[in-house]
Amino acid sequence: MFRYLHLSLIFILVLLGCSTSSDSEKFEYTACENGTSEGYPCSNIDFYAHLTPEDLGGDRLNDIWGWIDPETGREYALVGLTDGISFVDVSNPAEPVVVGKLLESTVDQQQKHPPLLAHPEEGEFKDASDWRDMKVYQNTMYVVSEQGTHGMQVFDLTRLRNVQNPPEEFREDYLYSRFGNAHNIAINEESGYAYVIGATTGEICASNGGLHIINLHENPMQPTYAGCHVEPDAGGVIRDGYIHDTQCVIYNGPDSRYSDEEICFSSAELTFLISGVTDKENPVTISNTAYEGAEYSHQGWLTEDQRYFFMNDELDEIRNGINTRTLIWDVMNLEEPELIGYYEHDTIAVTHNLYIRGDLMYQANYTAGLRILDVSSPLPQDVRTLGYFNTTPLTNQPVFAGLWSVYPYLHGDKILVSDIENGLFVLRYSR
Repeated sequence: MFRYLHLSLIFILVLLGCSTSSDSEKFEYTACENGTSEGYPCSNIDFYAHLTPEDLGGDRLNDIWGWIDPETGREYALVGLTDGISFVDVSNPAEPVVVGKLLESTVDQQQKHPPLLAHPEEGEFKDASDWRDMKVYQNTMYVVSEQGTHGMQVFDLTRLRNVQNPPEEFREDYLYSRFGNAHNIAINEESGYAYVIGATTGEICASNGGLHIINLHENPMQPTYAGCHVEPDAGGVIRDGYIHDTQCVIYNGPDSRYSDEEICFSSAELTFLISGVTDKENPVTISNTAYEGAEYSHQGWLTEDQRYFFMNDELDEIRNGINTRTLIWDVMNLEEPELIGYYEHDTIAVTHNLYIRGDLMYQANYTAGLRILDVSSPLPQDVRTLGYFNTTPLTNQPVFAGLWSVYPYLHGDKILVSDIENGLFVLRYSR
């Protein structure tokens, strides 16, 4: 209670203009010195702040995203919990403020669907009934979960401007219900389309777990169904056609045959799937490529020139007894992508989620924590680790605990990471 009162006072002072933030301001942080910061093992990554799951109003965490209010400039962490989304103002990264919580969808929650575990004996959150994932288009957040028949929550983030007594509880503004539950969601902010993946019990094309495409740009607060794409030769673990994660872009990479087309790059369990989705009613498979040593292709991200795709295989470390590794695909030819090698880490932890900003790759590798890599030259022999911050210092074993995800796209040097058991960490890379 004291912590919430303390955070509420800070929030009120901010609203009154007693505190402002800009990229040029210097906020207090604990530097990484002699391999540690606030008791956490580190290298070249400093500590701003930490909020526990209890501080955030929940029990355990999953995914994380961010939003910058274009009117006020305030920056927010959108933190996934097992029963909702916690909103945290991180404009001052040293003094994060819990603004409120979006409660999970209440539609048919009595109908409990077990999560779609590819490997029940090993999978992430194997004892829980839900995952949660969120993305943002303009000023609207979209949330999916494997909880019940959750659908997709639509929430107007500008409502956070009007919070008077934090933390407040919120309900969604609109619920898209043309599928039941889903594992993940990706949004192409350039085109204004969302791609729901790993969906079930849908009335249209959702039960195969492929790309369920939703039009956001015409009316962000009341999105509409646009199309779907299922490649039956993808997936094959949970079901044929299943996609675990995707990144969709307006393509401006080296394969000129597909210039200005909308392309999705998907981690599809045992394959790497590239799809053309410009025509939402008639998407096409460009390529679907298996690879040696595949255990479970989980997630990945393009380099900014769209020449290379870095991928996490979530189970190869566990099943093959190898060091942590990141797969590197050359996608110069979209019809014949080539796995050119791996970056091998000096840890044995499981890889989970990665994102690229500029020449830096930010990885959330479960018990190895946050890893920052230089990918200015994306060839396997040239990639190198620049820094790390381990939020679970007591173990580095290949288990599903520790850091779930990372969000590196706020202003300045802020990095947001979500640890399943330990909460939200706000960090900075000391370049």
